[in-house]
Formats: sequence, C-alpha cells, structure tokens
Amino acid sequence: MKFRQIEAFRAVILLGTTSAAATELHISQPAVSRLINDLEDSLNFRLFHRRKGRLHPTTDAADFFAAVEESFLGFEKLQSVAEQIRQKVPTQLRISCTPSIGSSLLPMAIQEHKKYYPNERFTLLTDNVTQSITKLQCGSVDLAVGLELPQLIGIKTQSIGLARYVFVARKDHPLATKKSITAQDLIGESVLTVVDEKSSYWEKISDSLACVKDQIKQDIMIDTSHTGYAMIAAGIAVGVVEPFAARLWRNNDIITREFLPAITYSYGLAFPVGSREHPSLQAFCQSVRQVAATMDEFNQ
Repeated sequence: MKFRQIEAFRAVILLGTTSAAATELHISQPAVSRLINDLEDSLNFRLFHRRKGRLHPTTDAADFFAAVEESFLGFEKLQSVAEQIRQKVPTQLRISCTPSIGSSLLPMAIQEHKKYYPNERFTLLTDNVTQSITKLQCGSVDLAVGLELPQLIGIKTQSIGLARYVFVARKDHPLATKKSITAQDLIGESVLTVVDEKSSYWEKISDSLACVKDQIKQDIMIDTSHTGYAMIAAGIAVGVVEPFAARLWRNNDIITREFLPAITYSYGLAFPVGSREHPSLQAFCQSVRQVAATMDEFNQ
C-alpha cells in the first residue's frame, strides 16, 4: 500500500469521479484507475463496483475511508500550522462538541469569552463521543465539550454538571397532559433509540425502558438529538432525550416532561495537558462553567 494510492482513493471518494480526482491530483484519469486497482490488489478486497464506466464505493470502502480520514487529520494539521506560520494567522480555539451543546451552551459561552478576548477565533466541530476522543488524542482540537469522557492518557477533564434527561412529545400527544412520565406510560408508543459507537453511554436509557421493551416500538434510530426532536415534532415518535435541544424546538409544537425515575448524565470539558494547551483555553473553560451554572438544564 502506497501513499499515492491512498491519495487517489481519497480523491475519488470525495470528488465522486476518477476524472475529477485526476484533475485534483494533476495526473491522468488512467493513472488514477491504475492506482485504485493496485490499492485493491494490496488490500485484497474491492473498494468500488464498476458500473457503466463509473466507480461506486463498496461498504468496505466506506469503512476504509473512515480510517483514511483519521490518518489525513495529522497531515492536514501540519499543513494548517505551516500556513499559519507563513501568514501569521491569529490563534484559534478549536472545539469538538455535541450538536445540542453546540446550539445551546457554546453560543452563550463564546459570547461571554469574547468580552475579554474579542479577537479570539473559533472553529466548532460537531462530533459524537468517539470522534471527540480521536480528535483530542491526535491534537486536531483544543477542547471537547459534551458528555463527560472517560479517563484518557494526556487528557484532563473538568465537570460542567449533571443534566437530567426529559421525555419529549408533540404538544397534542395524549401524554402531554401528564406532569411526569414513567416507562409504563410508553407502552404501545414508538420510542426513539439512540445508536452510537459508544453504546455503553446509553445504557441508563435502555435500562430504564427494559421493563417495557417488548411492549414499545423502537423503529426509529437516531445518532443526534436534533434529529430526534425533528422526528418527535413530526409526530413519528416520542423519546427520552437530552434537554438542551429543546431550547430550539419549543416553537415546533413539542413539550418536555420529567421522566421518572430520573436519568442523569454527566457533562464536561476535556483538553490536552502540557505544552499542547491553547493559551486562552482555561479562560474559555471558565466561561463555559460560568454559563452552565446559569442554565436550567444543569439545575434540575
């Protein structure tokens, strides 16, 4: 397996055709095809189906591409650092966060931080737990904000607080008349199921529904809460989900109710320690904790 072959594979996946990849790599189209064929031979599995002169990625190609992208993160970081050195670009704070935290806590925290660091530049990346861990460990982000991460070598964590998960439904749903919801109330309902590479994170929810598992429908799988809220707003399902996204969905005919017994998750900050630390990182972490302390979601 050679780097040029990997480059060709990545270009075809990202650009969609061998001709576009050839233009991007400044080589001929047959050369791209030859590199792909050589890569497949070295891997001993097919990356593309050939149909009517076009390449269509296989499922194996999708898995392989995910690993390739992680490898390119380090290379792209070197390119970014070199560009900053050349142009003397001001430093930026790179943050990995869950979609719901990125649309609730972080805007207020950045607003607070900019009172003292008005020229700070931010890059916000929405990720799941696995992606946040990977980006922290390879140094492509300075901070992760979201569900509290496990102990990792070279990574320090700080707690933001506990968030109590809520039952969510359309406001015209029969259960909207109740003050609190239990698992027994969900019998016969279509209930959202969270799917994630770190499935152990969601055991609290699955355990709370275990007593009615055979009496509820779990036909809608989601990997982000905003998608879940959209499904609920459409009347397709109900769910027990994080409370932060509700801020943006309250005007879309949804209601939240307490779920009993209470399900709480720890949220926190995670960042690399030592020489890799961003110069204004601690000040921003303080802004995050300060804003979180004022949010109802962390004070239930």
